[in-house]
Amino acid sequence: DGGLSIEDANLHFERAGNDTLWLTRDGASDGGEGGKQLVHAAKVRDSWWIHIDGRCWKLDLVEAGGAGAGGADAGLSAPMPGTILEVLVSQGEEVVTGQALLVMEAMKMEHRITAPKDGIIETIHFQVGERCQRGDALITMTDE
Repeated sequence: DGGLSIEDANLHFERAGNDTLWLTRDGASDGGEGGKQLVHAAKVRDSWWIHIDGRCWKLDLVEAGGAGAGGADAGLSAPMPGTILEVLVSQGEEVVTGQALLVMEAMKMEHRITAPKDGIIETIHFQVGERCQRGDALITMTDE
């Protein structure tokens, strides 16, 4: 979930699928004017590109239950399809903000996935040599 203010409207986002989000405007009920609507979105690195009413918005959101949100289900997702080259941490390891967790190859480039916050590695979902798709959970972290 995320929020944003466009033209004095407070908006909330909820993931509906890989490339879609539900958008709800504050004060509007589902189905009413300005209510819940499905919008198309694409996540590129740490930003979301969202198409709303014929316009495109670039948003930097902290997702509930996502990498920056904390909690047992806080995870790190693959920014694009690729192959895991190195896993630099192990399950149960304490990590600090910015620490490299794994390296993946995508589009003939190496991408270093780093810890968005201090925490403990709960689950490593991919091993070296495995392929992942955009949005796949790579690592799940918990708060210290």
